[in-house]
Parts: sequence; C-alpha cells; structure tokens
Amino acid sequence: MLSEEARLTSYVETLMGGRVLSLERQPRWRKAWFAEVECDGKVVPLYIRGDKQLDAEPFPGLEREASILRALEAGGIMVPHIFGFCPDPDCIVMQRTPGARDVSQAANDQERQQIAEQYVEQLARMHSLDPALFSAGGLKVPADSRSNALAYIDANQPLYDRGKRRPQPFIEFALRWARQCAPMNRKRASFIQCDTGQFLFADGQLTGLYDFEASHIGDPLADLAALRTRDGFEPLGADVSHLLRYYAKLTGEAIDPWVLSFYTATFSLTSVMALSGPLSQPEAQPLEMEYLIWDFMTRRATIWAMAECMELRIPTGGVPPAQVPRQALVYTVLEQTVSRLPAETDMDRHHRASAVALARWAGELAAAGQHAAERERASLARLLDSVPGNWAEADLALEQFVMQAGPEHDEALLQHFALQLEDQIALAGSLRERLAGYALKPVVL
Repeated sequence: MLSEEARLTSYVETLMGGRVLSLERQPRWRKAWFAEVECDGKVVPLYIRGDKQLDAEPFPGLEREASILRALEAGGIMVPHIFGFCPDPDCIVMQRTPGARDVSQAANDQERQQIAEQYVEQLARMHSLDPALFSAGGLKVPADSRSNALAYIDANQPLYDRGKRRPQPFIEFALRWARQCAPMNRKRASFIQCDTGQFLFADGQLTGLYDFEASHIGDPLADLAALRTRDGFEPLGADVSHLLRYYAKLTGEAIDPWVLSFYTATFSLTSVMALSGPLSQPEAQPLEMEYLIWDFMTRRATIWAMAECMELRIPTGGVPPAQVPRQALVYTVLEQTVSRLPAETDMDRHHRASAVALARWAGELAAAGQHAAERERASLARLLDSVPGNWAEADLALEQFVMQAGPEHDEALLQHFALQLEDQIALAGSLRERLAGYALKPVVL
C-alpha cells in the first residue's frame, strides 16, 4: 500500500492539476503538512490539515470544518480558501495563509494591539452573520435560552459519556454546577468560533483566522470567554480586558461579568471532558505529553472561573519542594539516555524533547508524590465520613458524594479540587514555567 504522503501527493496533484514540489509534515502532535504545487508555471503554497486521530471531538469529521470555512469565506471572513477534501488520509487541502501566530514577533506593543483589535473586529463580524449560512455544515440553532447557554456542554456530553471508563468526581461536580447555574437570560444565538484567538499576521496586519472544528451556534459571549483561556498560553497581543471593552464598543452590547466567568468555566470544562476518555485508557491510543499539560491547564481554568462565579478565593502554590529521593539517580540516567537517542527529523526532535521532559516529571513525582497524597487524604477526610484506601476508591467515593451533594457543598468541593490540582501542578517542577503562566487574568470591563 502506498504511504500516507504518497496517497496525499496523488490526490493533491489531481485536485490542483499540477505537480507537488514539496510536502513536509508540520512538526507538531497533530497531522498537518505544508505543500507547494506548481500549477501553470506558478507555485501555489498549500496547508493540509489532518485529523486528530483521537476520540476527543464533539463534532468529528473534517468535512464539517471544511463546510464552515467555505461559509465563512462567503460571509467575508478572513479564512483560507478551501481547494478540496482528501478522503484518504482525511485532510482539508486549503490555501496557506502567510504570517505567524506568535505576537512577540510583531514590531512593538502598538502593532501587537493593532493585530489583536483586528482579530476582535473579525470576531464581531462573524457573530453578525446569519446562522442559516452554516446549515450545510449541519450547525443547528439552539431551541431556547438554556440550550443556548449549554450548547457546547451538551455537544460534549455524549463524547464524555462514551469515553468514561472510571469515576470522574471533578467533572461530575462541574457539570452539576454548570447545569444548575446556566444563565437563562441569554437569548441571542450566533455562529461562534468556540476555540477563539487563533489567527495569523504579517507586517502588522491580520492575514487570516484558522481552526473552526469546534464551531457551532451559541451565545457570542462564549467566544469572548474562550479568549481568556487562549491568552494564558498564547498571548493575544493586547490586554484581555481592553479587547473585551473594544468588542463591546464595536457591537454596542454590554458584557455581563458573571456570565463571562460562567462561559470561561464551561468552555474549559469541555476540554477536560474531551480528554478524560483518552487519558483513562492510554493503552488504547497513542498519547502525547501535551494532553497531560492541557488537562492541567483546562482544569485550572475551570476551577478559577467557577471560583469567580462563587466569589471564592482559591489558594495556589501546592506542595513544597521535596528532598531528593534515593532513586533519583535512575531518573537522571533515564533523562540522559533519552537525550542521546538519535533524532533526524523535526518530529523526532519533538518526541525526544517530550520524552526528556516526561523523565524529569517522573522523577519529581517520585520525590514528593507521597506528601501530596497525604494532603489529599486529609482534605477528603473533611468531606467524607471515611477515607478510602487508594486513589481509585477515593475517586469512586467522591463521585458518589458529588452526585448526591447539594449546592451548600459547592465551595468545600471546589476548594478540595483546587488543592488537589495545585499539588499536582507543583509536582511538575520541570514544567513550572508553562503551567504557572497559565492563569486567568482578572477582567475589568
């Protein structure tokens, strides 16, 4: 059988009526390729977006995203032109948008803010499009205010239920809270990008928007909430509060801060829900270190946003550094051994760097994991009548408690999950810079 790249090359040449000059895999966890095709004496740069190959999407199928991109282009939004869809391997063949996403590459702060504001202008324009434009992609308008507020939660619920393999006390707690607290006064339903803040720029100008696989019809305020989580690990170029005020000025619509926090929590929660299945059965599919980091990041964002809604202060910091354990030498040798493995391609180097980071992380867990476990047991003792003997029993007992607990227990439960998570983050010392930097910035409207 022909290789994936060979099959893709054959399809692209037939689609474009030209000759593929280059096809290079993008060095990242998800399959994607950069290609150049010679057509009628001109070189056409392409970007080929592949499937995640992971059961972690509420709207599976790249053909849906291709349909959305076509509708957005017809609506005047700056998205890449779609040339076609390759069925084997599943890929969207699209125009390659020039530019970069890293706003640190902009000339100065003024240019960064200008780029961010241009993105918000596109976002406001998207929200003004008629939802009927997206009917070909299967997007449906929520039936009522409750469905509008819970649109993305409801879309992710079947995925979560299908992939659930063990108790998930935090997710069940957050889901119960979200369904009890959903705002009932949010009636406007618009096309929303959902995973917002993804754009490219060059020479101080926005060049295009990308990644619409999670897009759906819902409350436009949910898109603004998602910007907060994006800014934590991929800065937008301007202060989030400024961008929210700029959006309100463009649209003439005031932003409800409580609803903004609610949508921040629910958007982050859907990522935790989507990852819970794959992370519960790692033997069933290849996983990346990035999934572990995303799980931490999105759990933290969910907890902090829920705390905003409850007007609750969440402690951070986690367990103190531990003494170097006797077995530390094993992890040091493991790290050195992995570092010496040959890596000929960018993907090889990416995987080797991840393996080194995981070796360091494992050593840190060995050094202080027991102390964190004791802190968690003490917190559980304050919630439950008895303390289970191991973590699996603890998760089961806590989930059963969560399912029966009333709102009067919400603050205590949130504090418990916050302590548990912050200890886990503190144990990942080698990843501290990435994880500590992921925090929700306070919003001033």
